[in-house]
Amino acid sequence: MALEPIIPKMLQKGDTIAFISPSARLNLLLPAPFERAKTFVEGLGYHVKAIFNSGEPTNFQESVLQRCEEVHEAFRDTSIKAIICNVGGSHANELLPHLDYQLIKSHPKIFCGYSDITLLHYAIFSQTGLQTFYGPTTFTDFADVPEPFQFTVDHFVHVLQGSAGKAIGHVPRSLEYAQDLPDFFFGNQSSQKARGLSPSPGWRWLREGNATGRLLGGCLPSLLRLIGTRFWPDHRGCILFLETPMGEDMKDPFSLGRTRACVADLVNAGVIDEISGLVIGRPYGYDEKMREEFAQLVADQCHGTTFPVLLNVDIGHTAPILTLPMNAMVRIDSSKDDFSILEPGVLA
Repeated sequence: MALEPIIPKMLQKGDTIAFISPSARLNLLLPAPFERAKTFVEGLGYHVKAIFNSGEPTNFQESVLQRCEEVHEAFRDTSIKAIICNVGGSHANELLPHLDYQLIKSHPKIFCGYSDITLLHYAIFSQTGLQTFYGPTTFTDFADVPEPFQFTVDHFVHVLQGSAGKAIGHVPRSLEYAQDLPDFFFGNQSSQKARGLSPSPGWRWLREGNATGRLLGGCLPSLLRLIGTRFWPDHRGCILFLETPMGEDMKDPFSLGRTRACVADLVNAGVIDEISGLVIGRPYGYDEKMREEFAQLVADQCHGTTFPVLLNVDIGHTAPILTLPMNAMVRIDSSKDDFSILEPGVLA
C-alpha cells in the first residue's frame, strides 16, 4: 500500500541546517574542509549545526546506534529545517532496521545527500512517504576549493528555496565538470589545489522517446543492496536514475565490468522491465572511450525495452551536481532535449 507523500517545507534564509555523518565518519579526519563547508553554507544566509558524537564507539552495535541517534536528533530538533549528509560511505545500510521512522514522519524536513545515502533515501521514503533529495554533501561539494561550483549551489537553492510551491522546471546541464574528488581527500586536508575542469560531454539520448513518471534511483551498487527488502519501493512506471561511484581507491572509476554486473542484477530483479524511462549520471572518471563502452553496455542490458534513455546528466559522483527530489513527477523528452521536474520539491 502506497504511503501518502509528504513534501517538506522550504528552506529560508536564517534557517538552521544540520550536518550529519550517518555513514563514513570524516569530521575529525578533515576538520579544515568541514569548517570551510560550514562557513560557506553560513555565507548563503543559513545557520549550521554539526551533529556528531566524537566519542569512539567500543563495538559495532554502539557505532550503529550512535549514528542512528544523530539522525534522530537532526529530525527531532524543531529548530533544524534541513539536513545535509557530510559524505557517503559504505555502511549506511546498517542503520535501516534501527531508525525510528515514526519520529522521522512526525518531523518531516529536507534531507539531502548522495552515494550510499541512497539507502537512507529509499528507507525514509518507503517507510514514511517523505520526499528527500539526491544532492550535494558537505565534504565533496560545499568544502570544494577554491569554492563550490556555482551550478551546484544555484540548483540546490532553487530546488529547496526558490521554487517553493511550484514546479521546479527544466533540469539544467553544466558546461564544465571535474573528473576527480577534491585534493584534500588524498592526504593533505589543507590543500588548496583546485580540481581540473574539462568540457562536459553533454547530454546524450541513447534511446529517443518521451516518458513521465515518479523519479526514483540513486547510486547503482547501493540500490542493489535493497532489492528484496522492505525498503524497496514500487518502481512500476517510474523514471529511474542511476549513477556510478568511484572505485575502491577513490581515484579510479567504478569498473565497466562491475557496472555491467550491477545493471544485469537490475534486469534479473525485473526492475528494468517495470520502469518508463532511464536517466544516467555522468560516470565518475570515465574517458571518452569508457563512456562509449558504458553506453553500449546500457543499450545491451536494456535490449527488448522501448523506454527513452538519457545519459551524462549531472547526478551523483560528479561535480557539479544537481539536487533531485525523490518521488517527484518528472518528464524526459528527446524531441525537446528536455528533462523537467513537474512538481515542487518543497512547500512554501
